[in-house]
Amino acid sequence: MKISMIDAHGRLLNIIEVQTFDLKSVSVPAPYFIIGYAPESLDYYWDGGAFIPLGDPPDDYSYFDYEAKEWVDPRTLNDLKDQKWGELKQQRNMLEISGFVFEGQTYDSDRVAQNRIMGAAMAGVDQVWTLADNTVVALSSNQVKQLYEALQQHIASAHERGRIARQLIYEAETREQVEAVSL
Repeated sequence: MKISMIDAHGRLLNIIEVQTFDLKSVSVPAPYFIIGYAPESLDYYWDGGAFIPLGDPPDDYSYFDYEAKEWVDPRTLNDLKDQKWGELKQQRNMLEISGFVFEGQTYDSDRVAQNRIMGAAMAGVDQVWTLADNTVVALSSNQVKQLYEALQQHIASAHERGRIARQLIYEAETREQVEAVSL
């Protein structure tokens, strides 16, 4: 038989396997108590009449408050804002290097590609360019210059979106407002 060891707030502390259950033979220090049956795991709490599953935490930061009987996120609003900005900043950086479209074709925009496009534009000569899908296109020197301008517009757009998101995050007054911000 399995029995449960519970604290005063209903936290399931231990599940004990016993041959027979005799409450007089089980010594439990205060403020703990024993219930003569147990769920399958410790992912439950005792509400005074039944075991209730905790459910999955809503995120990696929350803990289960056994007094309130709910998941609680201990982060402050400022913590949440800083974390959200960190996440969106990474998304912005990924957006910058994820490629861009010029004249209907997708070009790479990682750091190496950015340097190559800038060098080609500065050289001012015609180029044969390998696209993001590995097809090849011939570009005139004027098109290479326009390609560089399109790259700069792509980068500026990613950063503009980031600035707007950061402003919205730090102006937010609630967790819900912070969580609603996206690029």
